[in-house]
Amino acid sequence: MTTMNQYLSTNRRFKLSWLRNKKLVLLAIVLFILFGWLMVRKNTAANPSSKSTTESTNIGPAKKSLAINRDFYFPIKDRENNDVSHIKYTIEKAEKRDTIVVQGKTATAIKGRTFLILILKVTNTLDSDIEINTRDYVRLVVNGNNGEQFAPDIHNDPVTVQAISTKQTRLGFPVNDSDTGLVLQIGEIKGNKESLPLDFK
Repeated sequence: MTTMNQYLSTNRRFKLSWLRNKKLVLLAIVLFILFGWLMVRKNTAANPSSKSTTESTNIGPAKKSLAINRDFYFPIKDRENNDVSHIKYTIEKAEKRDTIVVQGKTATAIKGRTFLILILKVTNTLDSDIEINTRDYVRLVVNGNNGEQFAPDIHNDPVTVQAISTKQTRLGFPVNDSDTGLVLQIGEIKGNKESLPLDFK
């Protein structure tokens, strides 16, 4: 009888030990899967997706390109509206493209339309950061219609320029392939504008 009780006790302990080990194994598997999932998320967040990287490098050359390299200077004002410094606003070139990358995704112009893209540099001479809306300084006139001035639809605003540094950015307008007489109006919203014709060959 004692032997039987010892057997049952031993058997019970064996079953409990086996169940406990089974739970530990299942817990280890769950933790392993969770760890792997977290590592995948971390790598995805740290690196751009291969799709976005491929898109950004495979949009191809511009259909047309026009070197401009013009500098414009606009004041930086304090809270009392006093001029404290200025930014140098450089339009390096203008391009016509059928495909662009916007927020990591490819955008393609519909038939009969194209993108007019301006490549800019903004230089901050202050010893503190500034934040500006680059689209506030450019308007587009097409087909000689000065009564209509188009604001850029494609931009990275607001653009933060670090202290005593230069930041490259871009602006863009969707235009018709048939549009002619493309003229940029450069200047502050309430200030005088300078006309800059775009003569694509």
